[in-house]
Amino acid sequence: MRGPIAAVHTPFDASGRIDPGVVPAYAEHLRSAGIAAVYVCGSTGESLALTTAERRSILEAWTETAAGSIRIIAHVGSNALPEAEELARHAHEVGVDAISAMNPTFGRARNVDDLVRHHARIAAAGEDRPYLVYEISAFGGVSFPAAEVIERAVSMIPGFAGLKFTSSDPLQLQLAVALAETHGLRIFFGADENLLSGLAAGCVSAIGSTYGYAAEPAHAVFRAFAEGDLVAARVAQRRIARLVAPLLRHGVLRTGRALLETVGVPIGPPRSPETALEPEALATVLEEISPLGIPGLTAESDAMEREP
Repeated sequence: MRGPIAAVHTPFDASGRIDPGVVPAYAEHLRSAGIAAVYVCGSTGESLALTTAERRSILEAWTETAAGSIRIIAHVGSNALPEAEELARHAHEVGVDAISAMNPTFGRARNVDDLVRHHARIAAAGEDRPYLVYEISAFGGVSFPAAEVIERAVSMIPGFAGLKFTSSDPLQLQLAVALAETHGLRIFFGADENLLSGLAAGCVSAIGSTYGYAAEPAHAVFRAFAEGDLVAARVAQRRIARLVAPLLRHGVLRTGRALLETVGVPIGPPRSPETALEPEALATVLEEISPLGIPGLTAESDAMEREP
């Protein structure tokens, strides 16, 4: 898996129930945007707000719809280890390309080995499918230096394939990429607003929520960097930064869902206690990002979407 990978939102209907029937249209939108892989039920997918049955249902919708045309990484992490193991077994059964889990956000591993052993149990339940540790310290819980996790995981986690690295620590990113190159692993960069720095550090793949509704500037960053055109890469990266700025002000999750609706995917509101982005706020966001020229994300496109 190379290039931008979409961390996908979980579709809900107006009453807050999951709506797997949206997945085919969602997958078609991603294919048309040149997205070849998805990360399902991660933080963007509101995984910890879903029941185990809901997570199984959403993953099945993706594998039934997209297997063969879009590669699938299933996030199976949970604060309840038995749940994570059950989800890992299910992900293996439905034939995903890889599984992943974030560190628990409740309960504290006392050292790196304890944390890695926790991930090893989840990976074993997944029958040695390629396994990614999801490093996202912003979600709380325990976090150890990424390089230390990799050093232990190589020998302790069955099928260990690398990290989803969503961290603001550039030192650990460099050390993690160096170890990945040594051991034949992959570091999937997870901060859209800093994508170019991830590529410069040696990442060749990135997982992010904006790639689901604004893939074009991310493709431009990857393309320009591969061609050695750092000026063009910086210009494209700044477009992503200007896109992310209003997301941070209005709420990344709810604003991202509103922008996904704007480009034509009826993803619905987020799950409570999150709330849908107000129409006035969406209009403000679209006015701010319209000059970026991202397909489908202009004030005019929103107006056309709302016409009867």
